[in-house]
Amino acid sequence: MALVDADFMPFATTVLIADDDASVRRLLRLAFELDGYRTITAADGDEAVAAVRLHQPAVVIVDAAMPGRTGTAVTRCIRSDLGWTPTVIMLTGRTDVADRLAAFECGVDDYLEKPIKVSDLVERVRLHQRADTSRNSARLLGSVEIYDDLRRRLETGQPVAVVMAEVHGLRAFTRHYGFARGENLVGSLADLLLELARQEPEGLAGRLGAQDFIALVDPARAEAFTAALRTAFDARRPSFYDPVDTLRGWVDVTDRAGRTRRHRPVRLAVGVAASPRAWGPDETAPQVLHHLDLLERAAELARYARTADGGPVAFDRRA
Repeated sequence: MALVDADFMPFATTVLIADDDASVRRLLRLAFELDGYRTITAADGDEAVAAVRLHQPAVVIVDAAMPGRTGTAVTRCIRSDLGWTPTVIMLTGRTDVADRLAAFECGVDDYLEKPIKVSDLVERVRLHQRADTSRNSARLLGSVEIYDDLRRRLETGQPVAVVMAEVHGLRAFTRHYGFARGENLVGSLADLLLELARQEPEGLAGRLGAQDFIALVDPARAEAFTAALRTAFDARRPSFYDPVDTLRGWVDVTDRAGRTRRHRPVRLAVGVAASPRAWGPDETAPQVLHHLDLLERAAELARYARTADGGPVAFDRRA
């Protein structure tokens, strides 16, 4: 007679929840276990690193500010010392763009600002896990790889433009159509970005979080690159929607409080920031721009592009 024990049954995904607030750990543990995940908890950064070594979770949810090692220190340890590559999602009470970019630089895959909705966090985990299982050899680079290449270009004086692209309206789209179609939409954008980056001399494309993307291109090609990206995305956008929704130009989404709101189709919000121009032999070399400054500028422009006055693409003309 075969021995059957739930403790020996494999779990598709193990989630480590690292937070010094016991109430947060309990709430997140309940939410993920109700959704079919196996959970492990840690009360500080040192416990989190030990749990990663022991259990090798597929997902790590880490608070940015914890006793002992901070969330950033935990992520750096996971990426550099442990040789394990889980999805890392950081929770933080800070909202500065610089803090968000610094988190991505240390290897975070996604970043959520507190207070968070537990359902949104579970959705993010699902989206990342589906993206991981469908990833092929032609993949977008991770944040650390992109950051290292950007740092190299700036240090050697190579002109570079950072293109930040955000999918605006993805949450409403996913709530209306479900995760599978949300994943298809994001995957379509990823394919477009890869295809266009391959056509650029030394073009690179990467992903930051669930719906944010980044590309490195020649500044002289940045305007043509963003125009091609917008045109291609706009051409594909009707295929993401049901025909009736495409014709009327919106979807109705009902939130958990029972309120129904009308949402326009998703769109791209793009911010572009370029390094100082290359200098000639008789010119004084400009001060080297720090890579986080350039990234922060591009991210702020992408955020501005989401507003009514910003337009779909915002360029930094200072460089």
